[in-house]
Amino acid sequence: MNTLPTRFRRNALANYANAFVTLALALLVTPILVRGLGKEAYGTWVLVTSLVLYFDLLKFGFSKAAIKYVAEGNAMGDIERVRRTIATSCAALSLPGLALLLAAPGLAFLFPALFHVSADLKLAAMILVALSVADLAVAIPADTFGSALSGFQRFELLNATLTATAVAQAVAWTVILALGGGLIAIGVAGVSLSVASQVARYAMVRGLCGGPPLRRRYVDRSLLKPLMSMSGWIALTDFAEVVIGGLDPIVVGLISGVPQAGVYAVGSKLAALTSRFTTPLLTMFFPHASELSASGRKESIRGTLIAGTRIAIGVATPLTIVLGVLARPAIRVWVGPQFDEAALVVIYLSTTALVYAVAQTGVLVLRGMGDVKFPARINLFEAVLNLSLSVILCKTIGISGVALGTLIAAVITQLIILLPYICRRTGLKLYSLIGLLARQFLIPAALALGVGFVLLRMGLDNLALVTLAGAAIVATYVAVAFVTALSAAERRTLLDFLRRRKSGQIA
Repeated sequence: MNTLPTRFRRNALANYANAFVTLALALLVTPILVRGLGKEAYGTWVLVTSLVLYFDLLKFGFSKAAIKYVAEGNAMGDIERVRRTIATSCAALSLPGLALLLAAPGLAFLFPALFHVSADLKLAAMILVALSVADLAVAIPADTFGSALSGFQRFELLNATLTATAVAQAVAWTVILALGGGLIAIGVAGVSLSVASQVARYAMVRGLCGGPPLRRRYVDRSLLKPLMSMSGWIALTDFAEVVIGGLDPIVVGLISGVPQAGVYAVGSKLAALTSRFTTPLLTMFFPHASELSASGRKESIRGTLIAGTRIAIGVATPLTIVLGVLARPAIRVWVGPQFDEAALVVIYLSTTALVYAVAQTGVLVLRGMGDVKFPARINLFEAVLNLSLSVILCKTIGISGVALGTLIAAVITQLIILLPYICRRTGLKLYSLIGLLARQFLIPAALALGVGFVLLRMGLDNLALVTLAGAAIVATYVAVAFVTALSAAERRTLLDFLRRRKSGQIA
């Protein structure tokens, strides 16, 4: 029974490699940009790059919907259908891309006035906005190529372009700033490399399709209806995720002030480590479930749901424990004791990430089955509930209340409402899934938590001690989970893989 996605190990390693490189570059390049641009210019850069990303919603879920149809066509060996999906999606997304391109001058003109950019940076800010918006206008239809690579389950190719682009941009920005360049120069370099990566992805997709997929005859109006019926609900989900993940700092800033928003941001960045390590493993389950659904393999879909959920919980649980137990000392050695209030934010938000990990594989499996309406509605309800609770609790108990509201909303929607629905749709008994997860992961979690609290009492006042404590917690969890969470056959397979890896039989 094929429960894991095609090329799972290779794709997982590629996803993790890109995640690690992106994280490392963010840590290295940020101080370079700050020093090279100066405080105000760097602030302008952050504002432009952050705000432009909201226009990403103009994809309306089309490119994500294309993943399903590319995966189905590939599973059935129907390359003609794959080409028609790519061409139709790209053509449909060209309309919002063109609209955004036409709006670029107006957005560039408004930006300095809206954010009170100083006179000496006004022109540079306007050009940067125009460049960034134009880049996104191209990326909206071109994102179909990345989706096609996902549909083919060639995540290693997709990540190769993403990683190469990130490294090239980091090098280019460093060189430009060293030579005395500013916002405009780094903007031009960033956009040029971004467009080049889209061209590279198109070339890869062309090779997989056995010819150019972007031809007028491949644009199929009959595909618009099924793409739109799915993409609309995915777009609603994307909008809800923006509300859930993007408005919390704004709520804190409006109610508690800008300094507290900074404290909250520190906590949310640390808590995001759980999802950073979990997401690379789960993205592959969407195209895989699409293939299984197209082939009518219902039993394999159930096996895939169980396997993916076990993997998600297995990775997310120790990270949540580490972040929860070591939140305060980690914050103190990272940014200083003045951000102590962010510790509760880390605890609540990292637990929220664990809650999402329980249901996320199921959501992706449902999407592969074409079931997107109910999850989208639940996500929208979660967004409204999250925002309401965050405002109320922020006024009541401070910034930790915003994170607590996020956690409460996630528990209600993901565990109480969505998880039972996922089990019903896939023919899996809810109590069986909960019992399996409890048997496999409860004891490792409890022992790792105990080790963490013992180490916390010893006093962790520097980065080395915090790192060692985190490693000890994870090691405890892994050692126990090796016995409780893996079957005898899985243990033998893992040990055999490690032996072959050590002996050099596996590259």
